[in-house]
Amino acid sequence: MRSEKLLEALGEVRDAFIEDADAAPAARAKKKPWLKWSALAACLCLIAAGVFTIPRILARPGVESLGDGTGTNAETGTGTGKTAEIDAQAWTDTMTAKDYFRNSGKKGSGASEMIAADLVMGPSAVMCSLGEERETFEEDGVVPKMPEHTEHSFSAAYNGDASLYKVTFYWMRRGKSDDRTVDYYSDLKFTASPKELHELSCIVYTPTDENGNVIPPYVTVTQRDGVLIYAEGRENEQKTMTWKTDVGWFEVFGSWNDSYEDVVALFEWFWAHPLDLTLFEEPPEGTMIRSTRAEHPDAFSDAIPDFAALGYEALTELVNLGQYGIGGELIPVWFEGVYTRSDTVVRWSLSTGADGDAWAACLGRPREVTEEKLTEALADKNWVNLFSDWSVDGPALMATVWLESGEVADLWEIVQSMVK
Repeated sequence: MRSEKLLEALGEVRDAFIEDADAAPAARAKKKPWLKWSALAACLCLIAAGVFTIPRILARPGVESLGDGTGTNAETGTGTGKTAEIDAQAWTDTMTAKDYFRNSGKKGSGASEMIAADLVMGPSAVMCSLGEERETFEEDGVVPKMPEHTEHSFSAAYNGDASLYKVTFYWMRRGKSDDRTVDYYSDLKFTASPKELHELSCIVYTPTDENGNVIPPYVTVTQRDGVLIYAEGRENEQKTMTWKTDVGWFEVFGSWNDSYEDVVALFEWFWAHPLDLTLFEEPPEGTMIRSTRAEHPDAFSDAIPDFAALGYEALTELVNLGQYGIGGELIPVWFEGVYTRSDTVVRWSLSTGADGDAWAACLGRPREVTEEKLTEALADKNWVNLFSDWSVDGPALMATVWLESGEVADLWEIVQSMVK
């Protein structure tokens, strides 16, 4: 069994792989009239992973929906096998902006004061400026009109496989009153990501004082129309409101000088006008190109095993090129190949970005992996991650390897071949 039939049998292999590996996949024709973007930068360093703050007790049974929304306690896993209870208030149309942050003025003690965690999102391969589209976005109702915020930075970022990473709208206001007594400083930001939450090691504290009395949490959770909204931040501090729908994750950010009213006003606008992420699902023309290894034989050459020398046949080898830097050249940002030998099928993928989940599953560099370690990692799944820093001239990479069929010994042989 080979070529199309074998590829169709691999559930996780993308439909695009069924095409002839020697022919470059055609560029996607779908375009938006305002997609005239320019590339800003490629965030290619794995070590400097970005952080999308998610104050959360999220993605757990009993948390996404609170049933009748009466404000009863919701249970959520803590990552330790225990269960914690979070009091979620029910939204009403009489709520004030401060009500969303009602717990933020209550001080606790120590690190257990807040219920929060960070969703570490890996660096994207291509980041595109949307700055010139502000007026168009406002006219189309994509973003609100904010005339007092004269400065702005809009962008969309894409992963190496060309999927959308996140969209960010950032409004800025600067200056002071003539008598210098009023500071007009403002940083308001809206971030949206279709990405599923990966790092699920949720840390939930039940804060207590020195006498064992329970301290109210720092994060305020509000249940509204079946969605949980997480708000944190005191007056004169940074503030965030984060929520998840079936479309993705959303967050509103306000600076220390932005009031609760400022932050909630931006939240309410996007709540009433949900962002359509499909507007941004395609990388802008010219910033990312889908190709094959046949056309770019040097792409990731040091990070791909010599499968031919090991007796494997390449069924498909795809390469994506992404624009690096402002108006920069196109460089390889993603690779995925499928290889077969007898009854063994291996998929080898390379990416210039990785999230917290990928790092947690990383076994290290090939020289750091043992056969015992590999066997243990494959006991309950068919893939492993390896940290790839072989390339001297290019960025560090994360290699994800799927053993679609075959034995651990087959994959161990491949990993060993990469030890330099």
